[in-house]
Amino acid sequence: MDSVTKKIGCIGTGNMGGAILARLAARSDPTLLWAYDSDGAKSLNLSRDHGIRAAATPEELAAGAEVIIIAVKPDAVEKALSSIKGYLSQAKTVVSIAAGVSISRMEKVVGGKMKIVRVMPNTPVMVGEGMSVLSPNDNVDDESLREAERIFSFLGRVIVLPERLMDAVTGLSGSGPAYVFSFIEALADGGVRLGIPRDKALVLAAQTVMGSAKYLLESGDEPSALRGRVTTPGGTTVEGLYLLERSGFAGIVMEAVERAAKKSREIGDA
Repeated sequence: MDSVTKKIGCIGTGNMGGAILARLAARSDPTLLWAYDSDGAKSLNLSRDHGIRAAATPEELAAGAEVIIIAVKPDAVEKALSSIKGYLSQAKTVVSIAAGVSISRMEKVVGGKMKIVRVMPNTPVMVGEGMSVLSPNDNVDDESLREAERIFSFLGRVIVLPERLMDAVTGLSGSGPAYVFSFIEALADGGVRLGIPRDKALVLAAQTVMGSAKYLLESGDEPSALRGRVTTPGGTTVEGLYLLERSGFAGIVMEAVERAAKKSREIGDA
């Protein structure tokens, strides 16, 4: 994996922003990285632990950085962008990870000629196994998009999709970890009900989900084909699958994705 070569600043160093900077610092020159947070202690802690530069103000960060990541809560994005718009130029790239904040809303604040990349990462970025989806505006050139992809490749997998699909992405991979955690807990509870100690049941369930996901990604096969390899005629697995299908398992999951996507659209329209 290549290291980053541009000066990168992150406004907002909570869980997601802090994880981005920490992972970049581990694989790149930390002196290229800037951090700013309204809670100054967070920036100073990143500086102490990883050698990242702590900016005293968002304006200082924007003046020194070539790529500026906005990692604040959605309702604080416009305020953050307003504070730095005087320090932006067409040579710089703004990257926002705020859910529900459209590119057009950001363009209204900083100007329509700026390079903006909207990103939807998910929480597994904390352990380097995240899924990040990037949507650039029309001003983003190939080099700037590649740099944004490189940044998020340090946190897991990256794909590029048009912004019109971002609500669907939010419902699927953005909210998806919560569905998976619920499934893991249910699997573990099933094991506990049958007498397996809870700590062991959680390991069994979580490793089964993680291993199955890795098997799917590396094999390139359809889930139905892999499921067929586990399901023998008249065996134990088909008995469990029958109950899941009879209970509407697939439909419930699909509807959960749709409901989350709908809520994302409502938040964006608010």
